[in-house]
Amino acid sequence: MTEKAKIIEKATFDDLIRLKLRREEQREKPIEIQVESLGKTLVFKFPSNDQQLDLIADIQKLGAGNTYEAYRKFVYDCCPMLHDTKLHEELGVVDPYDVMNVLFLPSEVLNIGDEIAAKTITIREDIKNS
Repeated sequence: MTEKAKIIEKATFDDLIRLKLRREEQREKPIEIQVESLGKTLVFKFPSNDQQLDLIADIQKLGAGNTYEAYRKFVYDCCPMLHDTKLHEELGVVDPYDVMNVLFLPSEVLNIGDEIAAKTITIREDIKNS
């Protein structure tokens, strides 16, 4: 075998503390995503572990064909600006999640959801690899 065996270092107490601090720091940074039809960006908060797990569970429960419904909830939950009750009144929605149907095309909801998920995964990979 000509390849050298990869040596994996053992984690230290300090490594674990640094991981926690980097994770907290990343969670505080907003995620800005450009919405094509708006021609501007919207600011999203980093999804909590529960939100990420809910998304996974919803996709599994609903099946891949209904990923839109899972992403509709996920995107809404991650964007505080969409929670504004005045916005709901102005748009004439009763169910807050219906804001997503009024403002965005299904393809936009899927794209935004994919981007939030991708940035979440990228951040986790960056933390893991640093």
